[in-house]
Amino acid sequence: MNRNTDINPVQSADYLTIEGLVKYFGAFTALKQISLSVKKGELLCLLGPSGCGKTTLLRLIAGLEAADAGEMWVEGKDITRLPAAKRDYGIVFQSYALFPNLNVAENIAYGLNGRSSDKAARVSSLLELIGLSGIEKKYPAQLSGGQQQRVALARALATSPGLLLLDEPLSALDARVREHLRKEIRSLQQRLGITTIMVTHDQDEALTMADRIVVMNHGVI
Repeated sequence: MNRNTDINPVQSADYLTIEGLVKYFGAFTALKQISLSVKKGELLCLLGPSGCGKTTLLRLIAGLEAADAGEMWVEGKDITRLPAAKRDYGIVFQSYALFPNLNVAENIAYGLNGRSSDKAARVSSLLELIGLSGIEKKYPAQLSGGQQQRVALARALATSPGLLLLDEPLSALDARVREHLRKEIRSLQQRLGITTIMVTHDQDEALTMADRIVVMNHGVI
């Protein structure tokens, strides 16, 4: 495909299209010719053991790593060489990655621009959405693991991104909280209709949450 063209009409029916993605780390091939399409509004799960390439693929989609070969389009627009800051996504990591020196409201509003009253209204509506109204002034250290992960999710959704990326978002939580949050995240994703890609090594998690499961091993699907 010609990377010089901005729009690829053949691929534009899918939200995200990946063609022949390759990634090397030195002599190690982390991804071997990955091709995949993700439909608008679906929750797609990348499932596989540690070291199979699923997180590397997510990082390439996010622009946090550069592909050695292959191309990616979002709604027909070539994003292969687009910097991470210019890609339209929100991301939630396994470790929550909240800023410990910022309170909940400041964490959620971190990527927002505009007037402080608009930011406050957006933070308030997101906290209501995740069922944590009234904790704006608390700091991450004052929250449970499950609450921190919900705040991380609210922060990822704050800018209303077209794509939500979840990197093992529940694996650091205990079983009871994990099961509860699976249902919550899935319900929220369906309500918002946001295209979502989730990385997990947990088969139950994938089967509970995903519309479609992509099984990976040794850098291939």
